[in-house]
Amino acid sequence: MGCESMSTATDFIDYVPKSLEENLEWRVRMGEAAIRDVRIQRALYDAAMDDILFFFNAFLFVLEPRGENPVLPFVSWPHQDPVLKTMDETISRAITAFKPMALTCVKSRAQGGTYGYLGVFIRRFLRDRMFSAGLVTRNEKLVDSMTDQDTILHKVAWSLDQLPFWMLPQGYQRSLTDHTILNPENGSSFTGYAATGDCGRGGRRTVFALDEFGSDEFVTGGKDARVMSSVSSVSNCIFLVSTFGSDVGVFAEEATDPDNPLLVKLDWKDNPTQTKNAYVMRNGKLEAVNRLEQADVDEYAQTHALQLRKIERRGHKMEGKFRSPWYDQFCLMPGHTPRFVARELDMNPRGAAGKLFLTEVLDEMKRKNAKPPVWEGRPAVIDRELHLLEQEGGPLKLWFKPGLSNEPPKGVYAVGCDIATGVAGDGGSNSCLIGGNASTREQVLEYTDPNISPIRLARLSDAICRWLHEAILIWEVMGPTGKGFGTEIMHGLGYWNVWTRVKEDKITKERTRIPGWVNNSPGAKLDLFDLFCVAMDEDEFIPRSDDMLRECGGWESDGSQIIYKGTGHGDRAIAGGLCCKAMNELRETAIDKNDGAGEHSSQWSMAGRLQKRQEEENREEESDFAGFSNKAFGGW
Repeated sequence: MGCESMSTATDFIDYVPKSLEENLEWRVRMGEAAIRDVRIQRALYDAAMDDILFFFNAFLFVLEPRGENPVLPFVSWPHQDPVLKTMDETISRAITAFKPMALTCVKSRAQGGTYGYLGVFIRRFLRDRMFSAGLVTRNEKLVDSMTDQDTILHKVAWSLDQLPFWMLPQGYQRSLTDHTILNPENGSSFTGYAATGDCGRGGRRTVFALDEFGSDEFVTGGKDARVMSSVSSVSNCIFLVSTFGSDVGVFAEEATDPDNPLLVKLDWKDNPTQTKNAYVMRNGKLEAVNRLEQADVDEYAQTHALQLRKIERRGHKMEGKFRSPWYDQFCLMPGHTPRFVARELDMNPRGAAGKLFLTEVLDEMKRKNAKPPVWEGRPAVIDRELHLLEQEGGPLKLWFKPGLSNEPPKGVYAVGCDIATGVAGDGGSNSCLIGGNASTREQVLEYTDPNISPIRLARLSDAICRWLHEAILIWEVMGPTGKGFGTEIMHGLGYWNVWTRVKEDKITKERTRIPGWVNNSPGAKLDLFDLFCVAMDEDEFIPRSDDMLRECGGWESDGSQIIYKGTGHGDRAIAGGLCCKAMNELRETAIDKNDGAGEHSSQWSMAGRLQKRQEEENREEESDFAGFSNKAFGGW
């Protein structure tokens, strides 16, 4: 990388121990000595202002609530040192040359990238006259808060509060209203911004940092290009710091440019704490990268055989790949699919190419869960009511037996809908409904028809959802078919229980809820399929339709686009994924309700519906046993 030549040796870092215990002991000794002697204060301050690595290792802390010790000294890892020095030197060069410079920092997750560039800025905030840093986050919620540790200015304020009192400026000021932190002694400042097309416009900044600039939230709708255009007219020094959230956009272009002279990386494979007992699997055997750790790697292979098989079954590459126990544990976390891990840890912007649904998972689902429908037939809608006409091989398939009055079992239901044009003819693209019971987590319904129009499909969906105890309905908003379907559902029929997404007005910042799921970002469909596959693997969604599982197996990625290579058109997979998404959110809302919403849940919310349904079932169970005393059950 071209930027490595910029790094130079530092003068004072060798005086600071790098082991955690010794570093803390050293800090305590130096702190006590500095309190007693102003000359020691001055010497330590001067060393910190002269040596960027000394400042980090002698004074900065990081907040790490995931560990046993939530507050840790910032003892820099070897792979962080050149990156921290390059960040600091880039600011100096931009000031001296008075010309635009953009430093791109590509990072694996959990490498201290954010605290790294904030520490570089804090040192200059303390030292440099009129230093001005702009911090841009993905949305308003992440800018500032007195209590939320994830906000960017909270991290700055917290880091300043950990410094010795004699290092801080007298009476430095923080404004939650203006999103600023000011140094009254030298006029330096931090200012936080939400990512908008005019953030920072009209002002001047020494440096701007765009946090997680590669995320879908930045890339969607070209927001990243607008933000970059705005801040580049305000400052000569821009930091683009992110993991890969997408393979397109400004960050992805800069991070994958082989000729980028200002590109640095923070790779987990260079982190000594995360590569302990690192190994490479060769012909099924784990070989330690460090030969001295072979005995520990052998023991790990023996004691974690089940976990290793599960990792491989979930589609993660094992043979010939650099791995470690820490990396393996990350792969085993819920939702951490091969594509997710490729982007978050392996710094692979396109993620893992190949099958989007893991063959091993689909095979297991077919063996364990798929079964013929209990009922088949044709649906008829009369005055918005669903009537069932039993017919072998009909387009409507149920995995329950309707009751005497054709009613479905009790439960909280979700219905996912993929909408076709309705003019494809037999064998063409299907309009498809997939229904699931969030209470039992299983698929209960499938409807497919290539000839039904979007308006007729809307009327059928309305009747089916009403029949399924007012199920929540989620559909893909795509082109005129999706919009026409949604208009009929919302306005023509007035069905109320629909899945909605949040949309923010660009000018007023007002947030409203819009019906229907939309493929509005580069990875939206990939994320939907990832969610669906993991849910099946973790038994969070129990599929019943063999046809749906077959169509799931036809979806692939070639690294740049999603393509369908199976029989049919893959419509069942999309509808199933949407159903799974709504079911997951129903359960999450129920959990949130149990954690505090309780009796205050709105009767029209998902949590309120689940609460109401549970209360009704409890009352029915109580009425079933009315008149029986405890003695009748043996004194229970």
